[in-house]
Amino acid sequence: MKKWMLFLFLTCSAGEVYANPSTHPSSHLAHLFVTGASIGVEVCLVTLLLVLFDLLPKPVYLALFIGNLAVYFMIFLPFLERFSSLWAGELLVVTLDGLLIKIISNLASCQGDSFILLKWRYIFVISALGNLVSYCTGLVL
Repeated sequence: MKKWMLFLFLTCSAGEVYANPSTHPSSHLAHLFVTGASIGVEVCLVTLLLVLFDLLPKPVYLALFIGNLAVYFMIFLPFLERFSSLWAGELLVVTLDGLLIKIISNLASCQGDSFILLKWRYIFVISALGNLVSYCTGLVL
């Protein structure tokens, strides 16, 4: 019961301050909560889709999580500050996430015994789906 109350409190508090990471947040804590939730949902979805190609979930999840944090804080946010074009920024992120997926899928430590080579079109579809879910999560929260 306590876990659900904490979850509802955090969800409602983020919604109350309109903390969508793609807009100007009014609270840094809420912004971090929504950013973390968005990246977490994206990484989970992308990892689940990559498991279908026999990639190992634990190393893939860890690499995607670290990579997405780096892309968000080191590339996406500075890009938005400089150009303020959300759609161009999202296109940049989808491209960089696709490259990250390609690099991760080529690592032997992330591949299972019956690994299926990923084609570029699958990589970018998976990247686009992950970023779409991430964006929608940010809007909802």
